[in-house]
Amino acid sequence: MAVATTASRVLGLLREVAAAWLFGATNAKAAYVIAYYLPFFVQRLLLGGTLSIVFIPTISRYLARGELDEARRISGSLFSLVLLAGAAMVVAGLAAAPLLVPLAAPGFAASPGLPELAVRLTRIIFPAMLFLALSVFVTGFLQAHQDFTASALAPLLFNSTIIAGTLLLGPRIGIRGLAIAWIAGTAAQFLVQLPAARRYGLRLGRVDLAHPALRELARLAVPAMLGLAIVEINAYVDRFFASQLPLRPEANPVAVLDYAYEIVQAPAGIFAISIATAVFPLLSRHAATDNHDDLRGTASLALRTLLFVILPVTALVLALREPLVRLLFQRGEFGPVATRAVAATLGGYAVGLPAIAAYYVVTRTYYALQDMVTPVRIGVAMVILNGVLDYALMRVWGVVGIALATSIVSAINVALLLWRLRGRLGRLDGRRIASTALRTGTAAIAAGLLMAAVADAVRPAGLVERSVHVGAAAVIGALVYVGACRLLRVEELRVAFQLLRSPPSRSARAAR
Repeated sequence: MAVATTASRVLGLLREVAAAWLFGATNAKAAYVIAYYLPFFVQRLLLGGTLSIVFIPTISRYLARGELDEARRISGSLFSLVLLAGAAMVVAGLAAAPLLVPLAAPGFAASPGLPELAVRLTRIIFPAMLFLALSVFVTGFLQAHQDFTASALAPLLFNSTIIAGTLLLGPRIGIRGLAIAWIAGTAAQFLVQLPAARRYGLRLGRVDLAHPALRELARLAVPAMLGLAIVEINAYVDRFFASQLPLRPEANPVAVLDYAYEIVQAPAGIFAISIATAVFPLLSRHAATDNHDDLRGTASLALRTLLFVILPVTALVLALREPLVRLLFQRGEFGPVATRAVAATLGGYAVGLPAIAAYYVVTRTYYALQDMVTPVRIGVAMVILNGVLDYALMRVWGVVGIALATSIVSAINVALLLWRLRGRLGRLDGRRIASTALRTGTAAIAAGLLMAAVADAVRPAGLVERSVHVGAAAVIGALVYVGACRLLRVEELRVAFQLLRSPPSRSARAAR
């Protein structure tokens, strides 16, 4: 899964590289950001993410008891319901687009023609949300059956399709080509998973709202929906405030924020989402049998492994942020002004990367326990705090302040969630987690300082030189990090080597 996710995230960055080459960080790109974010927010809130969070634990219980026919009946009923609800959502979104855009980006009104462009792009992209909702549902169905292959490979086709569509349509019809490519990508992501799901018996079925499992799903869906909405609302709040900053033709704040966010989400997706997704069914089964010892051990191992891999990546992003942005994006319509703006914003996001990544594992533990309420209660306070910090920090540091506010809020959010989880489970293996954080953090700082020194010593010009520059600094940093981890006797380094030599079950037992 990590390999497939890494390839998907690389393609995702290439997708942004293609968009940067054709459209830079201009107003058109900012309109596109709002256009795809609006329907994505609605889809995540009403269908996609909520379904996977509440569906996997429910269907896993039926599968664990061997009730395969009943599991298929529930899945078919919910599949039909998602199809109907998704179609209704698309119709409503097309009609509401002129109302949604001013709410999402009120600052666009200062630029003539920009709100109208965002509305047109929103209407083009909204139908893609039906395919995305169906895709997320099928992904959850496959993962409940412990099949991660098709769902891990589907994003590869998604990003490849968007890249091809962007390069084919972008030069011909402008930013609309990027929106059309998004529809094709989501359709491909759904269709490529469908054959595997059908092999496990997924079919459209009669919608049975009276079934106990569907009533349970409905009961859990509202708090799960609100929990997922917290993350999306915070992202919305960031873009809301960014749209009100002064518009710069070469570096629109909304577009700058989006490019920086895409970069920082790449390692979060490669490592955090891979780990959280892989352990979620296992966490759900431990929770279903009230096996809190194994639940605690699995959650602790996931967090410690995540810290081991995400802290050196954080050091790399901070040390090489400007060379990295220059290598990825600076060509075509994306110039030096945009590079400096995105690199500075990336620094604001990167300091919070460990917390952003840890959030995925911590919340999956709550969802396995079917506790949807606690993340919501804490998250509501975080939305308010995020808005206050966005407003305060952007007045000092502009769009960088908005990114920094996100990092601060993410750290506070995860700390509060861990504190409450400790009370729920009795203990949380806190000393081992803190020890891993301290040791790997020290090693990451040493690696980051050396990478920053290498970056300052060399100023390459061409693409090949930039690639060698960033690659060499990263390799040097990795060697220093591994060496420092050996000196500091970081336990997770040994576990990583065990995973390469022996079955995962034995390595997991040794780690616990």
